[in-house]
Amino acid sequence: MDAISEWRFEVLTVSEVTSSIKQLIGGRFRNVCVEGEVSNAKLYPSGHLYFTLKDDAAMMKAVAFNYQARFAEGALIRDGDLIVCEGRVDVYEKRGEYQLIVNNIIAQGSQGALYAKFLALKEKLFREGLFDEGRKRPLPLLPVAVGIVTSPAGAAIRDMLKVIYGKFPNIAVLVYPVKVQGDEAAPEIVEGIEYFNAIGGVDVIIAGRGGGSLEDLAPFNDESVARAIYASKVPIVSAIGHEIDFTIADFVADVRAPTPTAAADMVVQDKRELLTLIEGMKDALLQRIGERIERSRFLLYQGMAELKERKDFFISSRMYLDELSGSLIHGFPKYFRDKQVAVESLSQRLRDLNPENILRRGYSITMKSDTGSIVYGPDEVTAGERLTVRLHKGELGVTVAEK
Repeated sequence: MDAISEWRFEVLTVSEVTSSIKQLIGGRFRNVCVEGEVSNAKLYPSGHLYFTLKDDAAMMKAVAFNYQARFAEGALIRDGDLIVCEGRVDVYEKRGEYQLIVNNIIAQGSQGALYAKFLALKEKLFREGLFDEGRKRPLPLLPVAVGIVTSPAGAAIRDMLKVIYGKFPNIAVLVYPVKVQGDEAAPEIVEGIEYFNAIGGVDVIIAGRGGGSLEDLAPFNDESVARAIYASKVPIVSAIGHEIDFTIADFVADVRAPTPTAAADMVVQDKRELLTLIEGMKDALLQRIGERIERSRFLLYQGMAELKERKDFFISSRMYLDELSGSLIHGFPKYFRDKQVAVESLSQRLRDLNPENILRRGYSITMKSDTGSIVYGPDEVTAGERLTVRLHKGELGVTVAEK
């Protein structure tokens, strides 16, 4: 007798156990209201909305079938919302998972704890100026080396390397491996950023990961990561999640990329396009040089032709120059003598008008002693007023006796 036949218990298949659990849970939780914070919400093209409800101690999956048709647009829920759902708990037998089948969302709009923490930190860092656009730096046109801070095992690094090497095969890429979720992730991300700043030689840093829930992206909403990005001397591109995901790191980074793939595309130029551009610029430069040479050759030939045509002009001009030179040689001495006579005549007039020479001939100048102003007539003075009489040799102080 084999070992199984000796058991006193009934042997059930996985399907039988799962079916029994489904009946048990379905009967016990046929109509329940569950409160929780929304996480990892995703609306599928079918119109069904899948999400997770969680609190501090546990989480459960939920689905709202035909969500778009059944709920008003204003009832759209997002990660971080605190909601109350009315529905029934069911078991998805193929995966052995239980989930809440949502019939109605009866309360919504409050923020979950994690999302509220995110908003509080965002406001704090905004007030400190960490998001200021004026401090953000442009990306280098041609980086010699790119540093990447991310998980070495995720799809994000594979996508980034594929894009980078596809555009510029011989560019240097340095990867600092870190955890991108969990309690240890934030310190490791900070270490990665500080490492690339310390070693130098890296022209731009990409920090990021693939998509995920608000909890998964929590390390990039950590204050220490935000401050490390802010303190970085190397421009940083944030490449976190999907296009709809926003983190604190996105607001602090110099450039925010909607996805890791887009970040890789931003930081590296296409080598083939650059070579094509350089070749085009070279051709344009050679064409311009050729045009300048042809233009200069044309002007040279044109000038030589004009020189030949103007040979007679140059001969007559030379004769005229000789004539002017002769006139200048013969006429300059006379001109100089005439000017010398005129200068001497003016000098004599200046000497005659010199006040010192006038005083030398016996004249004097009468001035008021207090102001130094010249007295031109007796009506300008009064009896008893002090005057100064300037002579050729010295001055006299006098008093007006009478007018």
